[in-house]
Amino acid sequence: MKKTVGIFLGCFLGLMLFGSCGKKATEYDLYIFNSKGENAQQFDAMCRAYEAETGLKLKNFSIGSGQDHSEPLNAEMNSRNKPVIYSIQGVKELVEWYQGGFVEDLSQVTDPAFAALVSAIPPSLRLTTDGNTSFGIPYNVEGYGYIADTKLLGDIFGLSDVTALAADIKSASYDEWEALVTTLDAWIKAPGPARITLAGHAYNFAPSKSGLAANLTGVFAVMGAEKWTYGDHFINVALNAIFSSPNDANNATEEKLRAGKGAFMDYAQALDLKTSHLAGKDGPAQRGQDFVSSANFGYDQTVQIFADSKAVFFKQGNWAYGNIAGVNPEMAERLIFLPVKMPFKPQDIVRTDGMTVEKLNRSIPVFVPNYYAVNKLSTDAEKKHAYDFLVWLNTSSSGQHYVVDEFAFIPYNADPAVITVPNSLGNSIIGYMKNGDIIAAPYHGAPASWSGDVVGLRLMENYLTKPQWTQADYNDIADYAINEWLKLK
Repeated sequence: MKKTVGIFLGCFLGLMLFGSCGKKATEYDLYIFNSKGENAQQFDAMCRAYEAETGLKLKNFSIGSGQDHSEPLNAEMNSRNKPVIYSIQGVKELVEWYQGGFVEDLSQVTDPAFAALVSAIPPSLRLTTDGNTSFGIPYNVEGYGYIADTKLLGDIFGLSDVTALAADIKSASYDEWEALVTTLDAWIKAPGPARITLAGHAYNFAPSKSGLAANLTGVFAVMGAEKWTYGDHFINVALNAIFSSPNDANNATEEKLRAGKGAFMDYAQALDLKTSHLAGKDGPAQRGQDFVSSANFGYDQTVQIFADSKAVFFKQGNWAYGNIAGVNPEMAERLIFLPVKMPFKPQDIVRTDGMTVEKLNRSIPVFVPNYYAVNKLSTDAEKKHAYDFLVWLNTSSSGQHYVVDEFAFIPYNADPAVITVPNSLGNSIIGYMKNGDIIAAPYHGAPASWSGDVVGLRLMENYLTKPQWTQADYNDIADYAINEWLKLK
């Protein structure tokens, strides 16, 4: 992340993009930067509710849906009126903001209510450099995988109950998954008798495309224009074969990275499979310049493709629930997560803590995506307002109403044994948490910008624009990912 965005850009973005509960830039007590564009409207409503309860004036800025937060946050931090509360994604971003003097060590705050909030954060979820410091309050815990509509799956296979099918897809090997994808693609294009095996159990396809299946144009809805989806999140699955945590990734050695080349090649092969079976708005889609165009395969366009039942699978997280519900509220109540599978082999797993191919391919990443940080350069009065707001958000009934009911978040301190949330995707994640079928977010410990702006951009420009990939392409993608990591480290 480069903090070189100019004052002009910061002021321009501040004038053009932010949503404000106050009328003018100088008429607020607390400025909050929200890096979750998916809940921008709900976040703004929360600000108004907080104003009504406290009499304070809040200004809030939310990025656009699917937008990377780094550039607008840099711009705001370079403006005259800097956020008091802002977002840090993980340990690598923490280091850069810390070095710039922008991060308050929350473990040193003496305000009693806020100190209690900080001390109660589970050690595994802390944003810390040494296990003692604490630089952020978790937004929530999130998870992602392939989103699927259970009714659509039922129409494809002629089933009224897809519980067993979903369980077998979850447990299936990569070879079985690949067969499912290619058979689905052929059936969508020419419906007829077809049969697959998943986790050792046979399933027959429906004889025709009826019900929601009649809408299908391809297997996957993919945001070709959003490099973070195949950079950050897709590559993160492969990184779990090498690293156990963000801190593990942050301390990566060249030896460990090069030993993990097989996992990077697995990533490339799995991405090739996914982007070779694309659903489009009006029919099957293909890789090419059109696929990386934000006018055709941006965030909103791809949500629409999935919500219109034109694709079977959509790799996103529970943060997309509100977007899907906005287009198709009935579908939103029927969604589940299925794991992102890759052709891992035992020798591709470099970490030595007992991780297996089977666990990787039946699990979904669950992690803290963002932290609320407090700007150390703010005044004492502003910091006090920030502490009070964060306590209200995470402990009051009205604050938790927004976190759970409006943002559709899973609270970071939730007990998976007892909690339910009012949306299907959140409850699907809780199911994975109950079973222990979760993996981490080591991409948060990769060099800043590596996964999205470096590897993701390379894929967008050099590979997602061409129809066919080869084994040599997989090798080149893996080498590029490793070498760029080492350059940026």
